[in-house]
Amino acid sequence: MGSEHQDRASNLIAQRFSELSPSGKLLVSTMRRFQFGRFEELRICNGEPVWNPPPKLVRVAKIGSSEDPKVPAAGDWVLKSAVRDLFREFAALQNGKIDRIVFHRGLPFLVEISISATATAPNGSSERGVE
Repeated sequence: MGSEHQDRASNLIAQRFSELSPSGKLLVSTMRRFQFGRFEELRICNGEPVWNPPPKLVRVAKIGSSEDPKVPAAGDWVLKSAVRDLFREFAALQNGKIDRIVFHRGLPFLVEISISATATAPNGSSERGVE
């Protein structure tokens, strides 16, 4: 079971692009622009991405594909569940570093966060309440 702080943070997750912080908008916009790639060493402070120092951005190009990525027009839109889930991870982490965020078709696909082996509770679940 999650902590009260995590439950409150989960309720505060943006539902629309316009509700994101400037740093959150930069992250989402960058993933949409490049479509395929990854961020490495992204710092999180108070549940928000930090751009100083900048994370490493690795662009991945699909070779041999004739399909053009469909990037939605600028403006406001409802965030996909994968984006909301990514920001839930940030809220749960609060302060720390994301080792790697992989994104496909402009959406987060995989998040890697190193945790201390001592952060695992005796019953096998992590301190964050993940089962």
